[in-house]
This record gives sequence, C-alpha cells and structure tokens, in this order.
Amino acid sequence: MNEVDAYDEKASEPPDCTARARRAQKGRGGTALNTKKQEYRPYIKLGVTAFLVIAASILLFFLMFHFKEVKEVLSLIVLILRPIFLGLIIAFLLLPVHRHIKIFIEEQLLHEKELNEKQQALVNAAAILLSLVFAFAILYILLDMVVPQVYLSIVGLIQSVPEYIQNAHDWIMAFLADNPEIQQAVVTYFNALTGNLEHWLSSDILPNLESLNDTLAWLRETVLPNVTGVVTNVSTIFIQSILWLKDLLIAIIVSVYLLARKDTFAAQTKKLVYSIFSPAHGDFIVEETRNAYKILSGFINGKLLDSFIIGCITLVCCNLFHFPYPALLAAIVGVTNIIPFFGPFIGAVPCALLILLVSPLQCLYFILFILVLQQFDGNILGPKILGESTGLASFWVLFSIIFFGGLFGFAGMVLGVPFFAMVYSLVRRLVNHGLRRHNLPVSTELYMGPTGAMAQNPPEPPAPDYSEKK
Repeated sequence: MNEVDAYDEKASEPPDCTARARRAQKGRGGTALNTKKQEYRPYIKLGVTAFLVIAASILLFFLMFHFKEVKEVLSLIVLILRPIFLGLIIAFLLLPVHRHIKIFIEEQLLHEKELNEKQQALVNAAAILLSLVFAFAILYILLDMVVPQVYLSIVGLIQSVPEYIQNAHDWIMAFLADNPEIQQAVVTYFNALTGNLEHWLSSDILPNLESLNDTLAWLRETVLPNVTGVVTNVSTIFIQSILWLKDLLIAIIVSVYLLARKDTFAAQTKKLVYSIFSPAHGDFIVEETRNAYKILSGFINGKLLDSFIIGCITLVCCNLFHFPYPALLAAIVGVTNIIPFFGPFIGAVPCALLILLVSPLQCLYFILFILVLQQFDGNILGPKILGESTGLASFWVLFSIIFFGGLFGFAGMVLGVPFFAMVYSLVRRLVNHGLRRHNLPVSTELYMGPTGAMAQNPPEPPAPDYSEKK
C-alpha cells in the first residue's frame, strides 16, 4: 500500500517541477565538471609546454647533427618551387605598373561608371596583358640598346690590348730607368707574360668574337666543355637552359594568376590572420604587412628607376666627354648603382681601370665625373625618387649591406637594406608601444644625455599623436 501511494504521489507531481529538478541536478553536475576543468587546466598547460620544449629540443638536435641532409632537402624544395618564387618576383615588380594601367583604364575609358563584376574582370585582364607587354617591350629595348654596344666595346677593348701593353712597357722602362738590373728583371717577366696574353687573345679570343655566330659556336664547342665545376658537357648546359626557360614560362603564368586574384589572396590571408589572433593583434599584423610591402616596393622599384636614369646619364656624358667604351661603362655603372651606398664606387673601380689603360688624364676626368654623379644621385635624384622609403640612418644602411652581403652576396647587398628596414620599423613600433604603455615619451631626443631616474620623475603623458619619430 505504501508503494502504491508513493507511485501515485510521484505521478501526481506536475511535469514542470520534474523538469526543473532534472535541470538543477544537471546544472550541479556541470558546475562540478567545470570546477574540475579549472583545477586541471594549469597542469594541462604545463604538460603542453613541456611537450613543446622537448619537441623543439629534439628538432634542434636533429638539425645540428643532420644539417647537410636538411640543407639538401631545403635545396630540393627551393628548386621545385623556383617557378613560384620567380612568379612572385615578376608579379611584385609588375604590380605598380598593373595598378596604374588599371586606374588609367577605369578613369579614361569608363568615365566613373559603376562596373559590374564582369566588367571589372575584363579591365583587370586588360591591365595584366598591357603590363606584360610593357615589361617585354622595356626588356627588349634595353637588350637591343645595351648588348650590341657592350659587345662592340669588349671587341674594341681586346683589339686595343697590344697598345695598352706597349704603354705599360714604356711606363715601366721610364719608371725603372735608374735601376737597370731591376728594370731588366721586371721587363723580362713582363714581356713573357704579355706575349702569352697577346697570343691567347689574338689566336683564341678575338677570331671567335668577329660575329655572333662565331661567338656562339666558340662557346658551344670550346668554352662550355672545358668549364669544370659548372657544367660537364654541352648537353648539361642545354638541359639546364631548357629547365630555366620552362621555369620562366611557368613563372609568367604564376604571375598572371597572382595579379588576377591578388585581392582574393589578400582577403583570404586576412581571414587566416584574424582567425588565429585577436582583432587587436590581427590589426597590428595587417598594418605591419602593409608597411613592409610599402618599404620593399618603394625601395626596389625606386632603385631600379634610379639606376636606369643613372645609366642613361652615364651613357650620354661618356659620349659627350669622349670616354672610351661608353656603353660598357654605362652598363657597369647602372647595374652596380642598384647596390646602395657602395654601388657607385664598386662600378667606378673597373671603369676607371679600363680608362686608365687608354689615357690617365681621362681616367682622372672620369673619377671626377663619378664623384659629381654620386653627389647628384645621393642628394637630388635618389631622395626625389626614393624619398624616405627605408627610414634608416646611414650607419644601418652600411651595416645591412655588409651583413647581408656577406651572407647572400649580391642579392643580399641589394635586398638587405629593405629587409633590415622592415625589421627596424617593426622593432621601433614595438619599442614605442612599450614606452607609451609605461607612460614615457617616444622621442629619442628626450633620452639624450643624463635623464635621471624615470620612475622617480615620470614625464608628462605624451600627446595622442601616433607619428613616430626616429
């Protein structure tokens, strides 16, 4: 009877009361579970940290003792992805041209019309096509202007070697006229050396440079088979040339895809950044990426334009001043001018030596011309084109050229400055952020000389001006 009454009493309870009781019991169980999670969370973090430290240590040990194998794998990956890297470089160089052509088409031809998606795609495709045509036209014009002149300059230089040797012989005879014994010894070695050089140039080099076909045949039959350490036979260099042409063709296709879908790739990258980092950190990363692109693009494109103008000025002035081998001198000065700081001096040394063989007086005039040209480039033309694209002091420019040039050679000397400028800008922003967080000024001038204890004499809060001074 009691069991029946208990069953009737439980059945007579309202459904709402039963559901509330179950939810309350479930809530108490969930609270207990969350409490247990909070208790074990520090141990979970500690375990994950220990695992990552151990994994990083094992990875570092593996890299240290298998560096050669890792380097070979990385070299293979770089070789496989070489078309992609070349495509990125081509797209990066063509992006300013593509942007200006696209803006020109939209403004001049469409007259501020609202473009639908299909029209925007057509305009973008036309801008990409015109950008490639412009790049190939510039490259063809430069090669057509420079290569024949450089070729003729090299042939003329080789033909003038006997005259230069005779001038050097006369100078040695006059300089050592008071020491006949030393003169005889030096002239003997000099004549033997110059005789072999003249025979090699007149019999092996010069006849093979009389025409383009003779030059190519000489390179194919004589030079390439004997170049040890670079290529082993003609078939190897032929295969390498085919592979480079294949990679270049793929790189052009990759650059077209990158230019066509650059906005989509940028949007996807932003989504990835904001999905991993907080909105504040994501904004910082996006802003620093834009700043890095601005520095790199402004420096490289500006330096290429600056070097092209310097090369043209050198060509015109060498013809006006009747310097020998004007095209060769202009090509050397223009190419080496890409290197910041040291470029004009690196290019001036071989050029001055070439002119010295012809006329010491003209060599002096050329050195004076290079000094004037370097001052014009450094104080007028360079700042006008580049502006403050890097924001680096002269010491840091010198440091980055020496450091990255020692690591990566010519490419490091050219790209080391903008890369270091990006790192410098990031560090400067982080330092200024930390100073503002501690309510300290960001201006460097305020820290010159004895500043005293900053904690005891805190300065006034800086104004909310985000323009950062170096």
